[in-house]
Amino acid sequence: MYYIPYPPYTPTHNSEVFDLLVRLDTLLLDRPTNRIKLQPASAYSEIPRNDLQTWMLYRNRYILPTVELVNWLKTKSDGRRAIEICAGSDDLAYHLGIRAIGSYVGFYASGYAVPLFPGQIATLVVSPVPQMDAMQAILELRPEVAIGAWIPDKFADNFGGRSKYAPNEYQIIQNTEYVHIGCESIHGRSPLLGFPNETSKPPEIIVSRTSATPPDNVIHIWKKMQ
Repeated sequence: MYYIPYPPYTPTHNSEVFDLLVRLDTLLLDRPTNRIKLQPASAYSEIPRNDLQTWMLYRNRYILPTVELVNWLKTKSDGRRAIEICAGSDDLAYHLGIRAIGSYVGFYASGYAVPLFPGQIATLVVSPVPQMDAMQAILELRPEVAIGAWIPDKFADNFGGRSKYAPNEYQIIQNTEYVHIGCESIHGRSPLLGFPNETSKPPEIIVSRTSATPPDNVIHIWKKMQ
């Protein structure tokens, strides 16, 4: 899908923001797919944080794939079959070389996915990401690892509200290993944290939309429940 500025998310009424979006689109997106380029985390440190967060907000990106994050996840998955759930614009799955599964519930005519919860900016789907419920994908594809990033919670009030469309993460860990990339200020209330998990805090490899200072990025890994 080729890049076409979409008025609600490329605000022409604000020339400063518009210029910022166009500049960072050129710097961060791979044409014509509009996937995010794979770069080392250090490349993002050269962009003012407020500028990067503004771009991520309007482009509905919650994390940016970095060389270090991709390598970290590949090491953790260790060659096992993996998929990304709630994959959005297919940035991370593409660079991992794994299947991307979307959890959106439909499309606007513009090509944007219907948001999972009120107030979320819609995602421009840039590749043919299959529309499939996360548990349906896990049961059909039988991955050994499911990866998700900034997934809204079905039960806890993350992002200002829970989402009835969010995957049931408790069911996920009953069927496969689950890796979730998030931040403590947003995802720290998840009931899933009551189950045994491996916690990693490698902030130098994750570029996310967290507003915490310093960034409170965190990765949790739940082994498949026996």
